Amino acid sequence: MSVISPSEPAGGTWIACNSRGTLLALLNSTDCQGKTPPEKTQTRGAVVPQLIWRAHSSGVQSGFRHLRLTGMLPFRLVGIFRDEAAVISWHWDGVGIYRTDLPWKRQHWFSSSLSDALAAKQRGSVCEKAACSSDPRRSPWLRLLHASHDPSPGAFSICVHRRDAASVSYTEVSCRADRITMDYFPGHPCTPSALLSTDALTRPTTTCSAG
Repeated sequence: MSVISPSEPAGGTWIACNSRGTLLALLNSTDCQGKTPPEKTQTRGAVVPQLIWRAHSSGVQSGFRHLRLTGMLPFRLVGIFRDEAAVISWHWDGVGIYRTDLPWKRQHWFSSSLSDALAAKQRGSVCEKAACSSDPRRSPWLRLLHASHDPSPGAFSICVHRRDAASVSYTEVSCRADRITMDYFPGHPCTPSALLSTDALTRPTTTCSAG
C-alpha cells in the first residue's frame, strides 16, 4: 500500500489518502459540552499517519485500540472509504471515542476554535447555495467555494480571516477508478497561489469499484 499526504514540520498531517482509495481527514473539535479539554501533551497530527495504512473502515476502527490518545486535544476524524461506499466520523472528546456512520453523499465538515456549531451553520448554508448554482463534482467549484467570503470575510466565512487565525492552505484529493491525485495550494485560498505539488498514486486494479 502507498500513501499520499501533505506533511507538517513536525511530521504529522491532517489529511491523507492511500492507494486503496481510503481517505482520512482530521478536524479540531471545540464543542465538547460539559467536558474540560485535557492538558495537551501530544499533537493530533499523529492520528492520521498511524491509521491511514489500514485498508478498510474495520481496520481504522480497530486501529483506535492501539492509539494513545491521552493528552491529545479533542478532534473529529472523517473517513471516506471508496470501496465500501462508506463515510464514518470518529469523535475524540478527551475521554472516549464515539463513532457516527454517515450517508454516502456530498457532505461538508467544519471546525472553528470559536465554535464548530456556528461554523457549520454559516459555512454549510454557503455550501448549499453554491451547490445549487454549479456542478459540485468539478474542481473549479470546490476551489471557488473554499475561496468564498460569503456573506463577508471573517471568522465564519469558508476562507477564514481573523486577527489571530486564518486559512493557510488548501488541499484537494481526487479519487478516480485508476488514479488518485492530491493538489496542495499554500496560502489563503482566496489569493492566486502557485500549485506547490501534484502527486499521484495508482490504485490496484483488484480494488477498483464502479462509479
